[in-house]
Amino acid sequence: MKKIRVLFVDDDDVFRRVIEKELVNVGFDVDSHASAEGVLKRAEQWSPDVALVDLKMPGEDGMSLLSRLVEHDPALPVIMLTGHGAVPEAVEAMRRGGYDFLTKPVPLAKLEATIRRASERADLVHENQRLRRAVGVANSADTIVGDSAPRQALRDMIARVAPTDASVLIEGESGTGKELVARSIHASSSRSNQSLIVVNAAAIPTNLVESELFGHTKGAFTGADKDRLGLFEAASGGTIFLDEIGELPLEVQALLLRALQFGEIRPVGSAKTRTVDVRVIAATNRSLLEEIEAERFRQDLYYRLAAVTVRVPALRECRGDIPQLVDIFIARNAAKLHREVHCTAEAMRELQSFDWPGNVRELENVVSRLCILSETPSISVDTVRALCSPHPAAPTPTTTLRLDELEKATIISALERFDGNKTKVAEALGIALKTLYNKLDRYDLRSFYIRSSDRTD
Repeated sequence: MKKIRVLFVDDDDVFRRVIEKELVNVGFDVDSHASAEGVLKRAEQWSPDVALVDLKMPGEDGMSLLSRLVEHDPALPVIMLTGHGAVPEAVEAMRRGGYDFLTKPVPLAKLEATIRRASERADLVHENQRLRRAVGVANSADTIVGDSAPRQALRDMIARVAPTDASVLIEGESGTGKELVARSIHASSSRSNQSLIVVNAAAIPTNLVESELFGHTKGAFTGADKDRLGLFEAASGGTIFLDEIGELPLEVQALLLRALQFGEIRPVGSAKTRTVDVRVIAATNRSLLEEIEAERFRQDLYYRLAAVTVRVPALRECRGDIPQLVDIFIARNAAKLHREVHCTAEAMRELQSFDWPGNVRELENVVSRLCILSETPSISVDTVRALCSPHPAAPTPTTTLRLDELEKATIISALERFDGNKTKVAEALGIALKTLYNKLDRYDLRSFYIRSSDRTD
């Protein structure tokens, strides 16, 4: 456990030695000074958690030192020590940014408690700053998060291809963030002030794909009671992103090829073609070359789409980026849940050890579960292990982001892991046993697992 670092400044040699010894005895790491000289430089080098400063000292007094310490690090809590009758000065010290003031002689128990509270407050301030930075990263224009070599290479590729009008094929496993790459390309292109239309080819019924993409005329088929603009026309002047391009029926692939080659489309039921100016970005988690071999994808369309190919790396190739992603996801969930949440270093290392077959999407879902079920600000390694596989291969990601459904799924996962032993489940999830039973009642899971081990609950 990390020792709290206390920077202690007091000109009374006897008092300083006694207090330093007592603080060390209760577990603090103390660096003491007889005057303000050199203290600011030491604070810059040592990064104390709390400063304890005497108000009245020869040379530079405590009030001046307080101002300089707070200016250097506004998050550093400075506790002022005052003599009897110096309360007005102490109030002024608080106005200048001091954390608290104590009157000499101060009882050790009170001093220890004040230092611990000050340190906890500083930790929360630093955590808030870190999470705000994470949210800033998440909301910035540069949305490809991470400093690993594969992520840097991805950003470089986006920067090179975005200013062109070339078609782009984005390849990568499910959950790696292919749509995010498409959005980044569009945002950095000359078409950024025009529409970006996102189409999930896998989500459109086969008999409606052509109509969705290219539109239809009134009476073209049963239910077509009016003319309808297709997505290609809606995106004209901008960009259309065709996700899961490998799911398009072969007959629609031929029409798409013509739209790419000549900029021409023909609505269903119309005898006339229309001209569109659309940049096409496509994405797939399949090998389109294998699809071509199996005669499920047109080779000529592939070469037209893949003028430039961008590969999005899997999360297991960028393990060093996981802490930054976790910080972003924690920040989002903490804001939704209106509470502080952070991940311990050991828990973060555990998260980095998994292979994440569901990639960033899976990591985001797991972090959501961790935040929901953490009753304390700290997500422990035991909680991580209760939600994830013990070896480097994480479970199949949950497709929902509803908080109640994620919580229920997490509890079921923990029950399975600990064979229904609710005491162990509560410990692993970091919640009280009573709280667990309340949640079991809420989700009608009280009898979901009845094991002999429950007799120990």
